[in-house]
Amino acid sequence: MTRGFVSHSDDPDLQRVSVALVRAGQRAREQARSTGTGTGIAVRINGELRVQEGSELESEGLEGG
Repeated sequence: MTRGFVSHSDDPDLQRVSVALVRAGQRAREQARSTGTGTGIAVRINGELRVQEGSELESEGLEGG
């Protein structure tokens, strides 16, 4: 799983943003996997931005980033 980032803010809401973003990414992947082809998500892999569909997410074991 992607680690996210660390907030140096004293605001408790901002400190939880990283966890929320990682969770949202996991949900997007789950939805793309469940619908199969036709539902894609944008991911960055090795610095390259790509749109992958559910079947591609399964085959590459994508962790995000």
